Amino acid sequence: MKKLLIEITLSAVIVFGLTFIAYNFLAGISPFWNTQFIWSVVLAVGWAIVAAGYYHQGWLVYTQKSSANVSIVLPIAVFFIQCVLFVKGIYYQDWSLVWGAVIVNSGVVFSLYQIMRQKTKQN
Repeated sequence: MKKLLIEITLSAVIVFGLTFIAYNFLAGISPFWNTQFIWSVVLAVGWAIVAAGYYHQGWLVYTQKSSANVSIVLPIAVFFIQCVLFVKGIYYQDWSLVWGAVIVNSGVVFSLYQIMRQKTKQN
């Protein structure tokens, strides 16, 4: 358990540290921050990859006929966060947030359906 806590702490420190370094490096480069369209495309592609992960999780539950080691808490949390991002995307007219919310939640719903279906079969 102690090793796990050390690994979690190190992971968080590395991510926060590298993020701090990257932000400080990029903060003064105005052309970097003025490329909203490129960032929207990168974000949309990233959301599609996240959605693929949820579809894959749902597929694994479907094919293995078991959801024994799968929690529904994370997909439900992601679903609600994506609903917030959907509304924010509409408000700010940011198509990458709208796209992300729709595509990610489609994968989340598929995954949740498979998890719930298997959990009810197991009971």
